[in-house]
Amino acid sequence: MSLPSRVARMLGALALPLCCGLTDIAVAPAHANPGQGPSWGAIASVHGWYGYSINHPSRGAAELAARAQCDRAAGRSGPCAVRAYFDRSCGALATGNYGEWGTATASTAAAAGKAAAGQCDSHLPTEPCKVVVSVCSSR
Repeated sequence: MSLPSRVARMLGALALPLCCGLTDIAVAPAHANPGQGPSWGAIASVHGWYGYSINHPSRGAAELAARAQCDRAAGRSGPCAVRAYFDRSCGALATGNYGEWGTATASTAAAAGKAAAGQCDSHLPTEPCKVVVSVCSSR
């Protein structure tokens, strides 16, 4: 079982609903190379489960793949929602101890993770939020 799957299973075992999040955030970086095709990624989540995708030719394909991975992790079809999408950049999802969550996109995985944790922490969890996934699509 892959590390993301194990983390997703551990989060799901906690049965914490992911709520109170921020709106979807997307970034299309200005520094993208002209002539290079898109490389979309997305992050989807529901009730402690998540899925992600990277390096897809369209936003729709990236979102579909992220929702499908999340649905498989959750063990049922349809409940996962896309929380972030990005083209030639990075995205992250952070969760809190009572279901708080935040997402962010940035030019690096570390920056996206830090911003997602900060957004999640703004919901006043009793303990700091933790980044559960931070991924980048090709540039």
